[in-house]
Amino acid sequence: RPWYWDDPQWNGADQPVVGVSWYEAVAYARWLSDQTGREYRLPTEAEWEKAARGSEGRIWPWGNEWRQDLANTAETGLEQTLAVGSYPDGASPYGALDMAGNAWEWCATRRIKTYPYELSNEWTDDYLEGTEKRIMRGGSHIDIANDVRTTNRNEANEPGGRNFNVGFRLVSYSPL
Repeated sequence: RPWYWDDPQWNGADQPVVGVSWYEAVAYARWLSDQTGREYRLPTEAEWEKAARGSEGRIWPWGNEWRQDLANTAETGLEQTLAVGSYPDGASPYGALDMAGNAWEWCATRRIKTYPYELSNEWTDDYLEGTEKRIMRGGSHIDIANDVRTTNRNEANEPGGRNFNVGFRLVSYSPL
């Protein structure tokens, strides 16, 4: 079970699941894929950033001006995760919620990958093996505005690490 599983401050019914390692996030994606017959996986860092910034290259998912009423960050003073979608006006251009604040999100991408991104399949068994540090994006409820920018990358993360402000988001291909 994830750390903090029974702690409502961190893992309520509608809150993002936190306290999971990168390995556990990958295992969950594989389990869900097996259960549904549809592929789910962690996003690559490039996919995560595109979903957060849109084609306009926004600084925050909602635009280029900081607004503390559009994300769960340190500025709110709440110091806990909130229900997913608590800030609908803070959605990205593609409608993705909570791309800034609430909980850091694991990406499939290894730390060694840098800009400009070279496209590669980051969901192969070979790529997923190993202990290389992995990228997290999005910031959390304890991070300040500068740290939840769409371009900010947290790259010093051991894949076995867990924390109260780290969760994940899954992506899948459109069935159409």
